[in-house]
Amino acid sequence: MTDTHTIADRRTSFPRAKSFVSVLSELPLGEKIAWLLFCLTCFQSAFLVPNFCVIENDRAKLLTALLCAGTLLASVSLVKSATKSGNVYEVVISAVLTALILVSGILSETPEASLLRGFSIAASGLGGFWCTRILVASSGRRAFFTWFCTAVLGAMIVLSLLGYLLAGSPDRFLDVNPHPLASRMLLLAFAPLALVLGGVKRNMVVGASILCLGYSVCFLTNLRSAVLIPVVLVALSVAYGSVNARRLVVVLVSLAAMLLLFFYQLPESKKRADNEPTYYRVENYPFSWHIAVRNPFLGNGLRAPREKYLENYELVYPYSTKEKFADSTRRIVCSENVFLTFMADLGFPFLIIYMGSVIILLIRLIRAASKPNPPGFLPPLAILLPLVGALMHFLVLDGLLHAHVGWFFHILLGMIPRQEVRISPQS
Repeated sequence: MTDTHTIADRRTSFPRAKSFVSVLSELPLGEKIAWLLFCLTCFQSAFLVPNFCVIENDRAKLLTALLCAGTLLASVSLVKSATKSGNVYEVVISAVLTALILVSGILSETPEASLLRGFSIAASGLGGFWCTRILVASSGRRAFFTWFCTAVLGAMIVLSLLGYLLAGSPDRFLDVNPHPLASRMLLLAFAPLALVLGGVKRNMVVGASILCLGYSVCFLTNLRSAVLIPVVLVALSVAYGSVNARRLVVVLVSLAAMLLLFFYQLPESKKRADNEPTYYRVENYPFSWHIAVRNPFLGNGLRAPREKYLENYELVYPYSTKEKFADSTRRIVCSENVFLTFMADLGFPFLIIYMGSVIILLIRLIRAASKPNPPGFLPPLAILLPLVGALMHFLVLDGLLHAHVGWFFHILLGMIPRQEVRISPQS
């Protein structure tokens, strides 16, 4: 890949970001409302502020999901160009996936919990994808949104560092768990990456500084996935020729030193083969298949109890017991792997259609990343790397079951250039 185009070929003249007021002033009233809601949803999904339970024992982040749904409704109904933002195949696939979630929830053992979680998945997924297609549709808007997300990520990093200094946990002010925090930061990394790959020296310094600080937060989470995934992404960026040899040596030496320090200070409990995160995730590969083949079309239902499938199930992972795994299964109620959860809880048709759609979009993005950047568009590699990182992280996290993670993941999918790229005026 590096032989076809030089690093300079991949850079694009990154347009200057207009101020928020300037962007809004040029829009009709309907689009102003949709844009305000879009930015508000991004802010709430990043910081979970405000954050309150819509219903008692709400674990589905319904407030975020409702914001996603409201933003989608406003974008579709108030923006005149909304009907030109996708093709009939994308609309049909969106409708089919939503219908499968709905029917699976209705027929599950716990329809209320399943439908609430299904609404969270559908609202964040459809909202993130289609709102981006509708609203972030010109070079000026893409530039503004990139700088907006850069500022959001920078603020998240500051709050994470404060959380670690004041409470010993980087997720203290941003989430209840470091995994969804790491996922959001991985996805939002598209913005500083776009600055780094844009070729403007001042922007490159800003972007590189935020990426380095973000990696330090990943280090502080004590999550092996959050520390190792960026290393893989650096290797992928090297394959695309986006890092020159001198900088590559500096980056690799720094990463090697960080990895050695990270694994040296990692608590012994995280290194044991019989700790819950390890045995539960490994055992769920055969166990999720065990569930899926008994409910192949619509699955067991999101958040529906799984204990009944343990009656005639024999554990495969040797470093656990059936009692421990049963207790974990009762409490966690998912596979801690979004692909396995979709397979077991929503069925094979949903998994195949959804993953097939994502793969098609990724193939389109990989092809775009192998060519010179179209003027006025974000560097495709800046979108590809965070998406790949998130998909890797979803192997140890049900990321798309979290509305605030699903929103940003589908925003990046919506930013993938369509097959026929038409450069719209900067506005």
